[in-house]
Amino acid sequence: MDADDLYRAVAAALKRAHDAEARSDGELAEVRARLAQLVALLEARGAINDGHVRAIDRAGERARAAERPKVRLRQYVDKYQVPGGDIDCEARLHLCHARCCAFSFELSAQDLDEGVVRWELEQPYVIRHEADGYCTHVDRKTLGCTIYAKRPAACRGFDCRGDARVWLDFDARIPAPMPGGLQAPER
Repeated sequence: MDADDLYRAVAAALKRAHDAEARSDGELAEVRARLAQLVALLEARGAINDGHVRAIDRAGERARAAERPKVRLRQYVDKYQVPGGDIDCEARLHLCHARCCAFSFELSAQDLDEGVVRWELEQPYVIRHEADGYCTHVDRKTLGCTIYAKRPAACRGFDCRGDARVWLDFDARIPAPMPGGLQAPER
């Protein structure tokens, strides 16, 4: 099994786990609602008092605080219908150094189903970055996107003109300072 096959197998397994977690979350919400109704009924009948209710609430807060972070997917939108900005990125790459390609964001189920866009295995469904801080899909020589036709909705709809992480002044072509630790790839 090569690295791509392994990646696809792990991605498929995590997608199944995510779907199962979503079903479990629904069931858990139903159990919590029933428990709240039961506590309210017992309190109304005098079977438990305010001290008991506070203890139950504290136990619930401790359990929620111990929950692991959720795996999140971007709200579904057909990425092929997302309008793009009218920015000539290629003409500005020598200034901005594609710093938008260092941003993190969640992918959509559409991205996962297509199996082209890579994501962080340690942070499921967040766009994957390499050690240099840039998206794994950035060509380090041209700063172009190697999956341009299949790029995520966040990339398609991004408009850097008003983003202070990219430009101090878009019209005057003055880029913002590179964020800490990010180095423009050697071209």
